[in-house]
Amino acid sequence: MLGITWLYRKLFCRKGFGVHSPFVFDLITNVIGDTFAYYSFKDISLIRKKLIKKGKSVFCKGRQLTVKKAIRQYGTSTKEGEFLFRLTNRYKPRKIIAFGSSLGLTPLYLSRYDSTVQCVTFESEPDFAKMAARLIKKESNPSLQIRTGSYRELAYKITEKITSIDCIFFDKNIEISDMEVIFDDFQPYIHAKTFWVLADIRSSVEKKRFWEQMCRHPRVTVAVDLYQMGLLFVDPKLHKRVYKSII
Repeated sequence: MLGITWLYRKLFCRKGFGVHSPFVFDLITNVIGDTFAYYSFKDISLIRKKLIKKGKSVFCKGRQLTVKKAIRQYGTSTKEGEFLFRLTNRYKPRKIIAFGSSLGLTPLYLSRYDSTVQCVTFESEPDFAKMAARLIKKESNPSLQIRTGSYRELAYKITEKITSIDCIFFDKNIEISDMEVIFDDFQPYIHAKTFWVLADIRSSVEKKRFWEQMCRHPRVTVAVDLYQMGLLFVDPKLHKRVYKSII
């Protein structure tokens, strides 16, 4: 895997050199290539360590796991989380919907750039949702919410209350069948500045096939393949193309 990642980086990640799209060049240089240590990184890192040190067990998919193992196996990694922060910090989405909580770490990374941003997180695992609710409760942002249940049902319910969505995040645990339905159901609520973030796009042949299918979607103009994570933009002013880089 390290050899594949190195080759991928060698072939496609060149700090924006050769990229003619100003939008994608900005993304590569000011988000993917940003190395600034934002103050929130240290805060969330401490929260992650405290979660692990508690030594509690949680149930996920019918299995009992330590919090440490649950975060490692099902959660957002530090590198991925910090990338999510840089992404939202750059594009300033006001309404964010996250499918999957990473025990509360994901909504922190997505929303910490602004204490007034609206971020609703859906979680199908009750134990994950409980821990996420405790973390969110300690935040200064009153617009953070966590809801538990079936992803499809939660997505359907929220469409009855919203008019638009700026950022949609799918974590690594969302089933492809759910993503397909949600992707279609959310089409009336996305706009030119909406972007999608898909985690773990190479975890299986099916996931990779779904990612490629989304890249070809008529409304998607720019897709950025970050090897393990994928970004989809729908701005009609952008030239349709798939770009490859790595975080």
